[in-house]
Amino acid sequence: MSEYIFRGVKNKDEQHWANDLMAKVHSRDYFESQRWIDSFGMGYPGFEMEHTRIAMTRQEIIGALRLTTDTIRIGEARLRMGGFGYVTTAGAHRHKGVSRDMIRDTLHYMYMNNYHASMLFGIPNFYHKYGFATSIGEYATYIDTSEAEAIDPPDYTLRQGKPGDIRAIQKMHDANDTRTACSLIRNAAHISNRWEQWKSLKVIQDAQGKVCGYFVPRVEDYVLQVDEVGVLDAMDHGALLYACAAEARQYSLSRICFNAPPDFPFIRYLLQFESTQEAKFQRNTGGMLAFINLAEAMESMIPEWESLLLKSPLHEHRCEITLWVNKQPIRIRANMGAVDVAATPGKNKISLNAMELIHLVTGYRYSEDILDACHRIIDAPGRLLFETLFPKRNPYVWKLDRF
Repeated sequence: MSEYIFRGVKNKDEQHWANDLMAKVHSRDYFESQRWIDSFGMGYPGFEMEHTRIAMTRQEIIGALRLTTDTIRIGEARLRMGGFGYVTTAGAHRHKGVSRDMIRDTLHYMYMNNYHASMLFGIPNFYHKYGFATSIGEYATYIDTSEAEAIDPPDYTLRQGKPGDIRAIQKMHDANDTRTACSLIRNAAHISNRWEQWKSLKVIQDAQGKVCGYFVPRVEDYVLQVDEVGVLDAMDHGALLYACAAEARQYSLSRICFNAPPDFPFIRYLLQFESTQEAKFQRNTGGMLAFINLAEAMESMIPEWESLLLKSPLHEHRCEITLWVNKQPIRIRANMGAVDVAATPGKNKISLNAMELIHLVTGYRYSEDILDACHRIIDAPGRLLFETLFPKRNPYVWKLDRF
């Protein structure tokens, strides 16, 4: 495909034409889509002009995609993540491999610029060819409005949210979200840049006027969909639930759906009520993740692995495992609670493919299931180390953070 050039945009004119192409392809409402793409790109934290990647021929932009730069959490670990969005090819140039080579160019760009991982929310049976593995679940908890109203009305005030609430929201989100694997680490700009998506924000205040909770509702299919919640203190959960019920009653809705993973504090609170939890996992589609620089990604996991070892019987022992990932070794050695990682063979060999490693690191699958199904030579301490380092989690990206 020598007739095509793949690179980042270099000036405002190229940025405009790339945005124009993405808006035409990705939305029926061109003007609304273009306004969103323009604002989402230029004001997004960490965005640089070259993060709009393009395919060109004869000075014409015939393909484009948007790369976002974020940090994701996996326990105590922090990984630099590049998010794919708006992958677009002009109609006359489709089925010629333009998207394929544009994606490869972007993956190479991320490798050269020290990204640990990439993530996207993709179409079925396409992105797995580039090393992406489904690893982000969809979770929903349903509760009847009447059930949510059954608690004693707490002393609170419900009002519309406003930009001045952003810092309080961030504080609550950070405190509530520590266990959510793969969620984005936000700052205030993440919300202010996407304020259009947050315009339905509601906050609750205590008797002193302090913001103690928030939720972001929308109405869909006769259900109040709540895409995010947060509280200042666990004692505020009841007030938040009652406020959501009041919002549902305003629209004569009999059910509320909270879109959040099952280990999120507010969802755990709902277990004392009659409710229904649902989880949806799709193969080769939806929320998918790939490692860009595997060695650096594994190094970035050390803070989390040392934290897990501290709570394990192994924290005063020495042991190691060697993950053979597509025939390349990654030795993970624990020494009295300290962890080091090296690209060298060692004891306790476990053969994995790239998808299995992604599932292990994110906690998408149970480590013992993967271990029992793969080729391995491992002793009892090695197995315990493996299962300690890779616990089951509920990886999730909040709907308001998706790209």
